[in-house]
Amino acid sequence: MPKSRSKRSSYIPPKPARPKASPRWVPGVGLGLIALGIVLILVNYIFPSLLPIGNYSLILGFVLMAGGLAVLSQWR
Repeated sequence: MPKSRSKRSSYIPPKPARPKASPRWVPGVGLGLIALGIVLILVNYIFPSLLPIGNYSLILGFVLMAGGLAVLSQWR
């Protein structure tokens, strides 16, 4: 026997919202941080006496590159 109209399921789930586009500065800042980290590491290896902070420049370079990756992960 067919179901009556009042007992049919008529629920239609809403469509998921599209994420907002990222601001235009996000890729520039992310790539800039990665490039700055690479330059800092290269300067440390090519001219070791140029930077007074010693091997901490390696740590700073990797932190800058990780920060750039974190910024780029938010790019939509």
